[in-house]
Amino acid sequence: MTKRSQKEVFLQSEGDAWYARNQEYLRGSGPDIVLTTLQEIGISPKSVLEIGCANGYRIAGICEQFGARGFGIEPSSNAVADGRSRYPALSLDVGTADRLPFADGQFDLVIFGFCLYLVDPRLHLRCVAEADRVLADHGFLVIYDFIEPVPYHNRYAHLEGVCSYKMEFSRYFLASPAYRLLRRNMIGPGAPKPDDSVGVDFLSKNLTAAFPPNPFA
Repeated sequence: MTKRSQKEVFLQSEGDAWYARNQEYLRGSGPDIVLTTLQEIGISPKSVLEIGCANGYRIAGICEQFGARGFGIEPSSNAVADGRSRYPALSLDVGTADRLPFADGQFDLVIFGFCLYLVDPRLHLRCVAEADRVLADHGFLVIYDFIEPVPYHNRYAHLEGVCSYKMEFSRYFLASPAYRLLRRNMIGPGAPKPDDSVGVDFLSKNLTAAFPPNPFA
């Protein structure tokens, strides 16, 4: 029997299992860090995409606050069904980050919602390219994930044959002169713990200014 890819595992079963396990976390116990930081920075998005959106609870809050249009992509069909029932104004679809069914430059805010660490590294650059493609110039990118100083992998605790992959994911985007890190907020009190360092990076995109006229001419 052919081994399923990690993407297939999450689309077929583990996405739903993850959603079922994390109901208490998704309900939350306080303000959402992405929403509060958008307010602090002064970003007012009008068209928002969250990749790994669960049932869309975060997008719903952002849309309510800013009057934005909200879209979400999520591998769990159960999460998408729940979100469509709870938040009918949102456009939620089953899918993954490596193939986004949206137009070039459609969004002024794109969020990776704690999902990149579960993406097969062979798809990382494709996911980066897709997020960049759908994010408008002068837009903003949010990455909510593990932030580790070196890349490494762990065995996934919930399913044999699956791994989690940790690194500083913003580096993929910051390799381009079009992106700049605006703010990093770490989650939880005290210093980050090894192998459990979670944070939110806020990046701006300005392709127009990335390649100015030749300074040596």
